Amino acid sequence: MLTPWQRFVRTARTSPDATAIDMGDISLSYGMLAALVRRAAARLDGLGLEAGSRIGLLATRQLETYVAYLAILGARHVVVPLGADYPVDALVPVAVMADLRAAFVDRGLRGDLRVALTRRNVAVLDLPDCTAPGAAEVADRPLDGAGGEADDTMYVLFTSGSTGRPKGVPITNRNVVHYLDRVVPRYELGPGARMSQTFALTFDPSVFDLFGAWTSGATLVVPRNRELLLPAVYATARRLTHWFSVPSLAAYARRIGKLKPGSMPDLRWTKFIGEPLPVDIAECWHRAAPGSVIENVYGPTELTVSCTDYRLPRDLADLPETSNGTVPIGQVYPGLEWRVVDSGGLPAEEGELLIRGPQRFGGYVVPEDDVGRFAGHTGTAGVPVDETAWYRTGDRIRRSGDLLVHLGRLDRQVKLSGYRIELGDVEAAVRRHPAVTDAAVVVITDEQGGTELFAAWCGEDVSDEVIRAYLRDHVPAHMIPHRLLRLPDLPVNASGKTDYLQLSRLAADGVRAREGERAVGKAR
Repeated sequence: MLTPWQRFVRTARTSPDATAIDMGDISLSYGMLAALVRRAAARLDGLGLEAGSRIGLLATRQLETYVAYLAILGARHVVVPLGADYPVDALVPVAVMADLRAAFVDRGLRGDLRVALTRRNVAVLDLPDCTAPGAAEVADRPLDGAGGEADDTMYVLFTSGSTGRPKGVPITNRNVVHYLDRVVPRYELGPGARMSQTFALTFDPSVFDLFGAWTSGATLVVPRNRELLLPAVYATARRLTHWFSVPSLAAYARRIGKLKPGSMPDLRWTKFIGEPLPVDIAECWHRAAPGSVIENVYGPTELTVSCTDYRLPRDLADLPETSNGTVPIGQVYPGLEWRVVDSGGLPAEEGELLIRGPQRFGGYVVPEDDVGRFAGHTGTAGVPVDETAWYRTGDRIRRSGDLLVHLGRLDRQVKLSGYRIELGDVEAAVRRHPAVTDAAVVVITDEQGGTELFAAWCGEDVSDEVIRAYLRDHVPAHMIPHRLLRLPDLPVNASGKTDYLQLSRLAADGVRAREGERAVGKAR
């Protein structure tokens, strides 16, 4: 089995003149990229680290970052991307949990991080200088014999920590190879393909961007400035053939009027991941890119980027109708085993999705985090998770014929006034109002210590009462949010997903303000 690194080396040798990276103002061939990587890997060799050491990488979108990513693999180490916008207080615990031995940090950025890492005996390296004279000269270092073995860890990504402290997810070369063997032929990746790079390196769909390109001979097209928020400009001006992003990016572009019909005529392939894909967003994208095949894919970080896919019909009138107005997530990849179970672990038509197979990771960086995350595992911290254990995705799935429909997170199912409520269903109901383009719902604590629904939404300037009147006609009373707030945009986290933590804080601030107003009124 050729590892992702070895496949990159093969591409660099067979297609040295093909374009590996297009930064807009500079393009780099595979031959030049390989030379830069060899020199950067030689610098890592000089540290004398044990093979398999974890190396941090400040995740910025610049040429030097991509070179460093490959150099870490070429030196037979493990890549640990670090969020460039994360505060030090968030990054230091990650560095400690990952047991970083070194980290690449841009000299001009994050002096606070450099100091914090140095204090913890992490060797801080400047990103390789790709513009210095002789930077692309071939270093006296072979490309062969590097990149690790099949079962070596390739990268470690840390979950967002939205429900607690971040969890480190180690993914092996074997995991990634099984994924690439599915997606490279399916999306016709190879010479001539020009792929978007919308995901931060801390978000695992970026693995598709980088290694879908570099293992097949395609070109990674890195967005400049605001191009990321303007899909049609980015896709057309940069001649993209493949688009991959979260649905929120498409929703934002539509909201600001930058997703016009026919605006992306040359796009051939589109994939969405990371959030439920509303049917109306898929329809809008289809009109903007009428020649593009559109797929909705799904997968937790623990299952290596994605593990299901659904290809939308050319005529979207043939889309199967779902209860929550979203596109199905389709079928599980060949070679993976899956089941849907109820709360008692028994097979069910609706319940939690469990998956095992060659894309399933082998357990978290901190063994205690394995407890409760696998079915068929002892549940004891420190006991290795064998290949027979099922990963519990925490996602509620409904089987609809031979398709799977994502109904939301199990941990987003709440009980209010005796009713079980799926917050995703409330969001779908709000979103169906003609004036609403997007919506997100959280549960907050009211003044009496009870709970209430808070809905933030984007769209036309109509009153809350208009939205409530619509909901009263379409959903049970217990599904109508107690509070509604119109926002110009929903907040998103570093992965581009809706930031429910920030929404919860926003809602809590509103409750406190309301309590203060009432207190003043009583005092008067």
